[in-house]
Amino acid sequence: MTSRPRSAWKALEEGNQRFVGGFPQHPSQSIARRAELANGQHPNVLLFGCSDSRVAAEIIFDQGLGDMFIV
Repeated sequence: MTSRPRSAWKALEEGNQRFVGGFPQHPSQSIARRAELANGQHPNVLLFGCSDSRVAAEIIFDQGLGDMFIV
């Protein structure tokens, strides 16, 4: 496993700990971030999940806009 997958996994673990603990940061959701994403996307994580409106992956992993590509 290279350092990039490890750092991506660590970010997901830390984000989930913030969510479970009730202290999410809601990163990368600014107007500037939305403008940046209009020019393209470069997510750090590909996640295979299910379609369930009660469990949004970006929320339970406390990730920002464009940080995850979810299938």
